[in-house]
Amino acid sequence: MLPTSSSGISLSKSQPGNAGAAAASKPAGHPLRVALNAGKFAVTFGILYYLYANGMLDFSRVQGVLTNAPVVTAVFAIFIVCALAGVLRWQLLLHGQGLPLHFRAAVQLTMIGIFFNTAIPGAVSGDLIKGYYVVRRQPEGRGRVRAFTTLLLDRLLGLSALVFVSFFAMVFNLRSMLANPSLRHLCGLISLLWVGVAVFYAFVLLKSPVARKLQKLLPRLPFGEIFVKFFNAVKAYESCRHLMVRGFFISVAIHLAIISSFILLAKALGGFETVPLAKFFFLVPFGLLVTAIPIAPAGLGTGHAAFLGLFHLVGSRAGADLFTAYVSFQILMSLIGGIFYMYYRGHQTKTA
Repeated sequence: MLPTSSSGISLSKSQPGNAGAAAASKPAGHPLRVALNAGKFAVTFGILYYLYANGMLDFSRVQGVLTNAPVVTAVFAIFIVCALAGVLRWQLLLHGQGLPLHFRAAVQLTMIGIFFNTAIPGAVSGDLIKGYYVVRRQPEGRGRVRAFTTLLLDRLLGLSALVFVSFFAMVFNLRSMLANPSLRHLCGLISLLWVGVAVFYAFVLLKSPVARKLQKLLPRLPFGEIFVKFFNAVKAYESCRHLMVRGFFISVAIHLAIISSFILLAKALGGFETVPLAKFFFLVPFGLLVTAIPIAPAGLGTGHAAFLGLFHLVGSRAGADLFTAYVSFQILMSLIGGIFYMYYRGHQTKTA
């Protein structure tokens, strides 16, 4: 019998194998989906081939880093800790919606989600798989919008924390940032994004006339009932702001740790001797924001181009190699998530 959370959400009844198969098989055979995935593959392959052919991507250098046992151990430990911290963040959001989930079950769902996020881009989302497990157990479908809201806000907390880290890295090193003409446009962009983040949190956590007017307008729109439920789920955090605040600072801690892993990999890789540490905390969040674009697994191709270009601005041509080293650990985490997925799929087959 698979573990059941304190809220009554049983993984044994969620049929992970069937969930993944159903979510993946239907859209995958659609001609539009096939064409879209083919286009994504072509873009990814084209970027990687161009970088490799022009000497901007050197897999032999990355191999040397991945055989460095102390670095591999340290970076892998960071990834594990960050994954567990992400579980805690999601639990806080679930609690704010009245959907508590036991830590062990949340770990299982998160690892399965990591597997699907990396293994099947565009066909099935890890967030949808996580949502499937939580939503399926809601009585008569109630709570589905609230469960979806936690997944959306979980992503937004992570993205907003990236902006926060980059913005404050800029503020504390503003003179040196502005002294580099290549970074001035990035400084302006991150400032605009920071304003957007501030507006987002003000809308979610504070009462305002704008929110009240929007609440009255939503029922008049097509699918207004769904929009109203989503609005109410988001604004539910007004009464438990501390959960969102804690989730935000967990996200900041996660990204500081991830940037530290980039620094460790950069030192082992070489080619970043002229890049100050402050520049890592400014540039890495930009690169990670680019990888959020759903083109390829783990940001392959787009992430390589982004990191190459960003670190080229500060005198390093090894950005693509750095991202290759980083994404290797993402793929390793995905393989671990795949073990979780196969275990529960196999268990479901035996108990069916």
